Amino acid sequence: MTQRSRKTSNGQRLNGLKHDLTRRRLLGGVAGLTSAAAAVSWLGTSRAQAEDVEGALNMMGWADYISPDNIARWEDRTGSILIYDAYASNDEMYSKLQLAGGNSGYDLGMNTDFMMRLLIDGGYLQKLDHSQIPNIGNIRPEFASPAFDPGNEYTVPKSWGSEGFIYDKSVITGEMLTWSDFLRAASEEASGRVSVLDDALAIAPLFWSMGESWNTTNETVIAEVEGKVAAYGPHIRTFNSYPVQDVAVGTVVLAQIWNGNARQAIQSSGNENLVFVYPGPISEAWFDSYHMPVGGEHPHAAHSWMNFVLDSEVAAEETSYTGFLSPVSGIEEYLPADVAGDPLIFPPADALARGEQTLRNETYDRRVGILNQLKAAAAA
Repeated sequence: MTQRSRKTSNGQRLNGLKHDLTRRRLLGGVAGLTSAAAAVSWLGTSRAQAEDVEGALNMMGWADYISPDNIARWEDRTGSILIYDAYASNDEMYSKLQLAGGNSGYDLGMNTDFMMRLLIDGGYLQKLDHSQIPNIGNIRPEFASPAFDPGNEYTVPKSWGSEGFIYDKSVITGEMLTWSDFLRAASEEASGRVSVLDDALAIAPLFWSMGESWNTTNETVIAEVEGKVAAYGPHIRTFNSYPVQDVAVGTVVLAQIWNGNARQAIQSSGNENLVFVYPGPISEAWFDSYHMPVGGEHPHAAHSWMNFVLDSEVAAEETSYTGFLSPVSGIEEYLPADVAGDPLIFPPADALARGEQTLRNETYDRRVGILNQLKAAAAA
């Protein structure tokens, strides 16, 4: 799916900005820029900088993962156009960069923590120019200089969160607290209306339900999981990393889903029977970052975008829209109360404590192979 942000006339842009500022003020989020004159001045100052930024920014990332309001603000500020391609999994983007051989055409990409070292060591990414990212100092200390990229030479953090499942309690009436509950419901009340991630993580619940890390190197455990996919697959309706629409319209009543996407599904559906669970005994904790693929033709626009989204106010808008936590300091003062207190955005401490990150270890390719077996069983 390709998304191209819309450009409008200068007057329409200004009217949109006025509306955005008014809405934010009502939510108690923005300080400053409190008049149309200030807005005009801000736009005028920003447009003067457009000569320093190329006319386009080609980005690839997860679907529905950037606030449209922020895209419009950045485009107004720079005079550039953001062109966005969505992908389904980390492996899909890795394959695209591999096949392109440095000519992917993307200026910015996003990937999850476990993939970053592979991209860096493979020579698929270029180093960042920190002089063009003055807001890099806004990164929270716990997210700065990650183990996969000491000094943030190649990456800046984008979002982080957890994983769980969403279900319709009018269809699934039993207790739903664990991944074992998820698998039981998938084979019973929800059979044929189940969605799992279009990602190797689709098989993770089979590990987690046994209290095993899905990164395990224990061959006995892996073989046991492999033996379950033939029976599990026929209950699955779709492999979809973004099942928001399917859940909202009711074609799916049980879905493995990331927390922010679950929030989007609940908000868009109007279905009061939808419930999201952070299941035990183990689940996922993830951390996504921006990076610059080798060969990108718009490096100034790429740096400009990264600096823009590391602004605290902009980062707060990202969190409010996507439902995923920001690694940027100072967003709290810009978050509306309903966002700041939403457990679908801010996982409880016990959920975070049982989260594990994916490892691309010696069993990862084996797990991808089991995913393919699961897809074959679902299609049979």
